[in-house]
Amino acid sequence: MSENRLVYIIRKENEHISDSQKLVTNLVLRHQDIKEIDFKQAIELDFSESIMLIVDVELDDYQTIMSLKNILSKPRENNIPLFFIIGTMNRKEIIQAHTLGATEFISHPVNEKEFTKKLKNIANKSIENSWKSLSKTSEAALKVSLKIFEDTFSGAGQGRKLSDKVLGESCELIIEATEKGELSSMLTAIRTHHNYTYRHSMMVSGYLTAFGLLFGIRNFDLRNLTSCGLVHDIGKALISQEILNKPGPLTEDEWTEMKLHPSHSRQVLSDGKFHPDIIDGAVHHHERIDGTGYPDRLIGSEVSDMARMVAIADVFSGLTEKRSYKPSMSNLKAYEIMQTMEGHLDLHLLNAFKPIALG
Repeated sequence: MSENRLVYIIRKENEHISDSQKLVTNLVLRHQDIKEIDFKQAIELDFSESIMLIVDVELDDYQTIMSLKNILSKPRENNIPLFFIIGTMNRKEIIQAHTLGATEFISHPVNEKEFTKKLKNIANKSIENSWKSLSKTSEAALKVSLKIFEDTFSGAGQGRKLSDKVLGESCELIIEATEKGELSSMLTAIRTHHNYTYRHSMMVSGYLTAFGLLFGIRNFDLRNLTSCGLVHDIGKALISQEILNKPGPLTEDEWTEMKLHPSHSRQVLSDGKFHPDIIDGAVHHHERIDGTGYPDRLIGSEVSDMARMVAIADVFSGLTEKRSYKPSMSNLKAYEIMQTMEGHLDLHLLNAFKPIALG
């Protein structure tokens, strides 16, 4: 299954309308590949590899509209989302945008908050629609886990008590898909979702499920391991969005706040009466064998097997994911780097993780 990451911004040649490319790049689609093209370039492309088209053009003359009809015929046939940034909100331009197949539209001057919300919704719906090409089990696993994760994350942020029963039941689908050998295609499908915390949590959960199956862990214990992956960063619901979504390295003060998330996880999961193993893995996956981790500075045998497994899946996922401030890393390169992390990771468990990392 291919990873469609391209977002094209179509503009008229030599026409500067706004800083929409800057908005797209910095606000929402930081892990996508953004390409700005003019009408002449657009006619030559079929856009099949694109996840979305952003049309930043004033719909104020006949020739522009006719050119766009020709350019957008294939994207419309292939149901590629079209986000129009039009010159004004006058009735004529709105009608033209709809006629040309606009999935959504906004006008100049662009309101960043509104633009971000609409762009994010379009991108996520496009990605979620692509999940239909997966098996029924994998599609259900992704959709159900996304719904449960969003409810759980928003609930934690609003101080609502959570339940591990609903979470555990959703994890049965992840386990079933992994048992069927569908982990790779499932993680490829999730890799471009724009909710970073969900994307990362789902990948950690998938790796942990495969890890558990490799060790012969089954039933209730396996469900706890899978569930822990989904909520291992639940404490981030209490961290400011500015820090979570910052498109670059954190300052010292921001990093100090970010490092509070395992302690927040302890509070959230304890209030929800989650199983002690799930709480342990979520709270202690940033502990290190040599005692230099956080939040409790555990050392050696004080770090449980659950926490050690979550740490491996978390680091591997982090290294192989693309972020705004770093490119993605190959699985092999990530694993080689992790092998140098003696004192941080359990190298015996890491050796056992090798078939998952490279297979």
